[in-house]
This record gives sequence, C-alpha cells and structure tokens, in this order.
Amino acid sequence: MESQQSLILADDSQPLVEAWGDWVDRTEYLRDDPTFGFGNSRAVTFTSLDDRKDGSFRPVYETEQDLAESRAAARNLVMLTGIRTGILDALANYTLGSGFTFTAEPESDIDRQGRILAIAAQAIIDRFLDENDFNGVIDREVHARSREDGEALIAFDEEEILGGRVLVEFLEPDQLVQPANPAQLEDWLEVGNPSCWKFGVHTPENKTWKPLGYHIVRDGRGSDWDYYPANRVEHVKRNVTRSAKRGVTDFYEVVFDLRREARLRGNAAEGAALQSAIAWIMQGAPGTTQAQLASSSATDKIGQYTRAAETGGVPKTQSRIHYPIGTILKIPAGQQYLPGPMGAERNAGFELVAQYALRAIGVRWNMPEYMISGDASNANYASALVAESPFVKAREADQQFYKRHFLSLIWKVIRIHVESGRFERYGIGPGEYDDLMRLIRIDCECPTVASRDPKVAVDSDKVLVDGGIMSKQTWAARNNLDYEQEQKLGALEKPPEPS
Repeated sequence: MESQQSLILADDSQPLVEAWGDWVDRTEYLRDDPTFGFGNSRAVTFTSLDDRKDGSFRPVYETEQDLAESRAAARNLVMLTGIRTGILDALANYTLGSGFTFTAEPESDIDRQGRILAIAAQAIIDRFLDENDFNGVIDREVHARSREDGEALIAFDEEEILGGRVLVEFLEPDQLVQPANPAQLEDWLEVGNPSCWKFGVHTPENKTWKPLGYHIVRDGRGSDWDYYPANRVEHVKRNVTRSAKRGVTDFYEVVFDLRREARLRGNAAEGAALQSAIAWIMQGAPGTTQAQLASSSATDKIGQYTRAAETGGVPKTQSRIHYPIGTILKIPAGQQYLPGPMGAERNAGFELVAQYALRAIGVRWNMPEYMISGDASNANYASALVAESPFVKAREADQQFYKRHFLSLIWKVIRIHVESGRFERYGIGPGEYDDLMRLIRIDCECPTVASRDPKVAVDSDKVLVDGGIMSKQTWAARNNLDYEQEQKLGALEKPPEPS
C-alpha cells in the first residue's frame, strides 16, 4: 500500500497512482492546454507522417482555409494599425535599401562570345528593370507581400511577351487553388507521371519541393482559370520548409501579442483623453447636502444623451455622459472620490506592459527596441546597426533570401528572350538556354545594412582599390554612385583596356 500512495515510482515505465487511488496520466500535460497558451486551435499533440504530406505544414496549415484565415489576421493588422506598417517599412528600408544591382558578366574573360552575350544580357536586364519599375516598386511589393501573406507570386504577362515586352504581374494567394478536376487538367497537359495538385501547386507525387506549374482561378466558380508553368512564375514563400507548398505570414507567431498591444494602447489613450477633460473634482464638506452642492456657483452641466445602436440587428438605446473640456465634477456628501486605473499610481504599469509587449514582438525580427516602440530613450545606436548586431545579421540573411529569388526571376527573363529567338544573332538558338547559362553569369550586389563612418569607410575601401582587391565600379556601387555617369560628369578617366 505504501508504494501505491507514492506519486513517483522508480520505474518510469509503470503508471503513477495518486494517494486516493486514481491513475496519473503521464501525457496529461500535453492535453491539458492543447494550444500551449498560444491561442491556436490547430496545435497538435503528436506528430505524424501526414503533417507534411502533399505540401501541408501542420500545425500551421493543412487546408486552403487555414491559409486564408492566417492571411486575413495578418492583413487586418498590417492595414489597420500603424506599428505593423512601420515594421514592414523598417524591414524593407534596411533589407532592400536603394535596390539591388544586377550585372551580367562572361564566365571567361577570354571568351569573345561570352563577352558579347553578357553585353546583350545586360541590355535585357536593364530594360526589364526599367519597364517594370523594379527597384523601389516591384522589389518592395514582393517584400511586403511575402511578409504579410507569407508568399508572393510574380508571373509574366504572356500577351506582353508576344508583343516583345516582358512585364510582370502579381497573382493573389487566394487565386492559387487546387483544381476541381486534376485528372482532366493532367490529360490536357499530357502529364504522364503521377502528380500532386494540393494547394494549387502542381508537383510530382512525393516531390512537393519541385514545382511544375501553378493553377490559377479568377472567379469563384473556377471557370476562368489559367495554368502557369514554373518557368513563368517566381514563387517567394517564407517561414516554411522546402517541402511546404505555401508560405506563412511573418505575423503568425505574434498576431495575438499585436492585438493585445493594440487594445492596451487604445484603451490607455482613450482613458487618458477622458480624464484630461476633467479640470478638478469638488468634494463637499461634511454635512453638505447634495442640493447645496448642486446649487453652488461652480456647478457645470454635464450633458447626457441617448442614441440607437444596432446590436445583432436589434435596436438598442444607450445612455452616455459627455464630459466637456474643463468639466468640474462634484461629489455629494457621503461619497468619496477614487481615481480610476488610469489615474492611480499603477498607471505607469500599463506603459511598462506595453513596452514589454513591443520588445517581445520585436524579437520576431531581431529589432532594436526603438524601431518598434518609437522610444529612443534606451537606444544604443552605436551597437544597434553594427555588422555584428543581431538585427544586421538578420537583414543580411533576408538579403540573401530575396537575392536568390530576384536572380531566379532575372534568369527567367533571359530564358523568355532566348525562347523568343532574340539571342539567335549571337549564336544561341531558342533551345540553347543551358548553353547560355554556361557562358555568362549574373551577379547581384546588395546594399550595405550596417552603418559605417563615411570617412572610415571610404579610407578602408581606398586601401582595397589601391591594392587591386576591389574595383572602382564596386567602390562606386558601395557609395550609391553610378560609375559610368560619374565619368561623364568629369570623374577620373577610365584606364585603357588591355590589348
């Protein structure tokens, strides 16, 4: 009996028994709060083989409805609150800066055809960036969409391609859905191998990381649809594994914290606005009657009004008291004035809680406190934007993420021109895109995230240029200068090319 009254047994494989004889479930903690305090009803107790099947990403999403729900929550926060908009703007400013620079170069400097192809490719890249307003418009929209919705779908307009121009369009995530009759679509595409169409992304079966195309609908019935091959779409998806077919919003983990912070800030501001309308409070002396207090010369009228409000479709009359600016409140005899929460000593606690909530939210993006709260009193600018800071490292990682997708988009532009026969004059036919990739490369230069002392930066770069380690073109790009334009304006002449 002594062993049955013990809460812990030496052998963990044996069940636990309470002193009163009830069994103790060792896994009860997993089911006690299935949301683990995060408020998400999709939290799971055990993992399974189906969690990531066909491109799903449990517990975050397993249906298209789950994706729509998380997108709606993020869009409400981003579009209706200022702090969330500020977060996206700050991330874009440090990640994208003035824009990425794309340069086509020959793989071999002694390959004459490679140099000619690189010049032709550079002209195509420059035209594409200019016609689409890429730097400052398209790149920032890709950034905002991918963080807000978790994904961005950039497609090429086929009608414009036939007209000789390569323009991009954004496909909405809600348009990317699973076809109603995949078998019929596979017959039309003449697909021989088994396919997976879940979430609207066409992939080989059991290879959800390898997109073949995208099924897009433009009406609720699905009668107006399109199929985009993978080489006509750049799918930017964030915060998921490679096998997941769809992305997840950046705000998924902090959406509830953001809502609480917004409520706290709104309620505190509203309470302070009401209390600021009260000039002072008059309390009657002991023995003063309410009639005497009301007849005093300092009495002000407090307006009272009623209005009808629709609540669930049923009219409801509400009575409210309006406090005009400079209102003087009178306390009848026998009553005592007590300040509300905003007027009490713990008023400062609300601000501390709000600051704590914002700091916790800022951890999601490794943001310094002043970037998300607007409070610069605790900011250390000397350490917030140095090369070793977490915020700078996180943004440099973001640059590599978007750089990979932007380069993929540029290569798809080049491929469209190859397939259109516009490289035939240079010896590259419509079916020789792979040959072109072996002859040229496309480099991408990202803006510097870390802040630097301008004089120190220029001096250190000069040492690299004088030592032959860095080119003058790179030096100009690091200082946001157009090297060729500066030469036209009178800068030092370009050294002669070697014969």
